[in-house]
Amino acid sequence: MATSRVSQIDQFMSRIGRQKGMSLTTGFDVEFVFGPKTQFPLKAYETNKDVIHMLCDEAQLPNVQSATGQLSGRYQGEAGVQYAHSKMYTDVGLGFLCDAEMLPAKFLNHWYNFIYGEPVSTEIKLASYEDVKKESPHNRYRVNKLRYPDEYTCSLYIMKTEPDSFASNGRIPLTYILENAYPYSIDAVPLSYGSSQIARVNVSFHYSRHTLVYGDYTSDVFAGFESVFGDRNNDEVTINDFQQN
Repeated sequence: MATSRVSQIDQFMSRIGRQKGMSLTTGFDVEFVFGPKTQFPLKAYETNKDVIHMLCDEAQLPNVQSATGQLSGRYQGEAGVQYAHSKMYTDVGLGFLCDAEMLPAKFLNHWYNFIYGEPVSTEIKLASYEDVKKESPHNRYRVNKLRYPDEYTCSLYIMKTEPDSFASNGRIPLTYILENAYPYSIDAVPLSYGSSQIARVNVSFHYSRHTLVYGDYTSDVFAGFESVFGDRNNDEVTINDFQQN
């Protein structure tokens, strides 16, 4: 019996090895892709997006859920039968570590304020204590003019990455493309004296629905980032191949 069990474990390990091992929760990447109709000012985001993406240290693959109804009376003695009639999409949360420039917090708050037409926040060079105190709040009688969804939503790519022989995120076996995503809630960032910790900001996104993209490592063509050691191979598929025209 012992020999048989070892043989089964060997077969299991061999099969998992052919599948490139087990998936770990620490392998993922996110990216925000704004559409052609967006009015969101992308200059600051495009300049710092690599840092913002790198500082995202917590994400989740969205869940799926069905709204159901109940059908009764089909057969005598049969209880009510649940049937699916609509897809339901819940919100998704992302967590970002903050660098000394607070780039993730600036980007997310700028995006959130843009939805409501808030005035652009003032940028102060060096932002010293005295310079900040000279600034005044925005006009107290300002109004909020909501923008159209196409002007502020984006496609949010959540990519489950796996290592290959070139990079730790060289393969992307599964990607969720969250359509019409936007931040609806930004959590408070706690600050306190005591033991020093890295500041982090958590944000929740609403979206209309999602699209799944599967990467197949058994094919000659697999989903992966551009190699960090050279130019993109002709057969390599990257995030740009997932984006819809």
